[in-house]
Amino acid sequence: MNKDRIILNLEQNLDREKLKDLPNPRLHKIVSFIKSGSRIVACGLGVAGFYEIGFVGLLLAEIVGIYEELV
Repeated sequence: MNKDRIILNLEQNLDREKLKDLPNPRLHKIVSFIKSGSRIVACGLGVAGFYEIGFVGLLLAEIVGIYEELV
């Protein structure tokens, strides 16, 4: 009986360890909003004629997108 309880406790602890490796959904959402906002602003700048700044903004949004996938 105690052996089964010990095995169950070990399995529960392993599940908790696996959960620590999951992405942080709150941080992922925040980074995603930053990325989307950067794209919107960059496109607005491009439409307004500030092409260089717009392209730099799109580049930064892509860099933020890479970071988003790592969070």
